[in-house]
Order: sequence, then C-alpha cells, then structure tokens
Amino acid sequence: MKYGTTIYALASAPGKGGVAVVRISGPEAGAALHFLGVAELPAARMATLATLRHGTQTLDQALVLRFTAPHSFTGEDVVELHLHGGRAVISAVLDALAACPGLRLAEPGEFTRRAFLHDKMDLAQAEGLAD
Repeated sequence: MKYGTTIYALASAPGKGGVAVVRISGPEAGAALHFLGVAELPAARMATLATLRHGTQTLDQALVLRFTAPHSFTGEDVVELHLHGGRAVISAVLDALAACPGLRLAEPGEFTRRAFLHDKMDLAQAEGLAD
C-alpha cells in the first residue's frame, strides 16, 4: 500500500441492486469529484444530488457524500457516490475514475486496512469485516 495515494472501488456488494456505492479515499477525493463534473464540493456529511459526467457523457445522477479527514471510515478525505445500481452505470463510473489523474483502483481490503492504520477500528473489527 502506498500512503498518500487516492484509491477508489465499488464498496457495495457486486451484482444486481437498486443502489451501488463507489468509495474514493485519499487526498485527491475532492479532485475526483471535480473530474466527474461536480463543480462545487458538497458540504461535509450532507447528501447532495449531482450529475456525474466524463467528458461530454452523462454517467448518472447520483447522491454524493463527502467526509473530511479524520471524520470518515478510513480516517482520510472520502467521497461516496451512491449510484443507480445497473452494471452499465457502475462500469462507466469506475472507468471514468480509472482515467482520473492521481487515482488507482483499491486493493482488496485496502479501505479497511487504511481504517485500521488510522485507528478507526481495532483488529477484531477489521477481521469481522473480512468475514
């Protein structure tokens, strides 16, 4: 794991569902929102409806939540995108984030590892999430 990097991944269960959550964690989380066409960062801890875009393509209208460090799951700046749960929408948003400078796909368990390293959970809680 590289400290200081910004990671993203699908944070909800894969498969069919009404809503999918994509989490972005790290110093470039806010910049990722700008990259997706959100002009103004939403207020911390306030759900905001936003149209996500990649270039000229509209990806989805999503609920966006922003959590500032250290008051987030990972202890870092975090953005959560609550998307419509269709596979095409999820894929398009993840592809757009892959094109965002300074972001990389999270390794399995990396959000939890960052939360543990920032004292947001103890080892028993981290192991419980893994189960």
